[in-house]
Amino acid sequence: MNPIKELIKFTIDILKLPSFRFYKIPLKNKFSGKAYVLANGPSLKNDLEEFDKGNRTFYKNTFVVNLFALDEHFKKIRPMHYCLSDPMFYQDYKPKKEQIRKMYNILDKEVDWDMYLYICFYTEKEYKKIIEYSKIKNPHIHFVRLNRKLCENLNPKFRNRLYASGYFMPEDGTIANTAIYLGLIEGYKEIEIYGCDHDYFRSFAVDEYNRLCSRDSHFYDNEKPVLKPFMNCCVAEEKPFRVHEFFYIMSVMFKSHDLLESLAEYLGAKVLNCTPNSMIDSYPRKNGC
Repeated sequence: MNPIKELIKFTIDILKLPSFRFYKIPLKNKFSGKAYVLANGPSLKNDLEEFDKGNRTFYKNTFVVNLFALDEHFKKIRPMHYCLSDPMFYQDYKPKKEQIRKMYNILDKEVDWDMYLYICFYTEKEYKKIIEYSKIKNPHIHFVRLNRKLCENLNPKFRNRLYASGYFMPEDGTIANTAIYLGLIEGYKEIEIYGCDHDYFRSFAVDEYNRLCSRDSHFYDNEKPVLKPFMNCCVAEEKPFRVHEFFYIMSVMFKSHDLLESLAEYLGAKVLNCTPNSMIDSYPRKNGC
């Protein structure tokens, strides 16, 4: 691509940013070897059962996300990396308020190993909100702000160079994408992903009230999944997603995986999808990781 056109596109991307503040990533290129990303898809339950049997080994160089601290395996694995990016984690989101508060209490009172808590938002205002809302004072917990700044329309080589710098990243769609990105820029050369089912399409329906519903479930859910409205918690007044809104987010998420696979190749790393029946088509699959 013409360098002048590329510069113009980059300038436009910069001008569109909601915040011009950039944060240094303290762990960039600090690690090597293998890392594990544990997303919260229902298939992770089987992987954790295999872990209990000694057939899976998740070391401290594991990335966990969202409410993983509520599961008993959190204190068994003692992960070094924990990722959050949903606005529900810095406000009173009624459906999960009690679970979120319990999660923060566990992080504050029960984590006795060094752990990095990555927070991924657009503005400094949001970062201040989540740090204040969490009430975490535990000296073992180290908050790390990420640069949620996009440049996906650029030439792949230039784009990957910016991603590798830590000052730009692919839009996530889900927190699992963020965890994979972190594993790559922090220097891990092989990343195995578990619980990344991403098969939402198989459980969608629209009910008699025209609400988009899902039999949404996570590995830590003990009850049988029921059809329930798929709510958008990123708006001031919680409401069900419109179908086009949710499928747009899904498009962003799957495209992000393609961008991450390109970044992995650029960095000489591998992302291996160890999730059975996952709908992600971006990474090589490795059954029985």
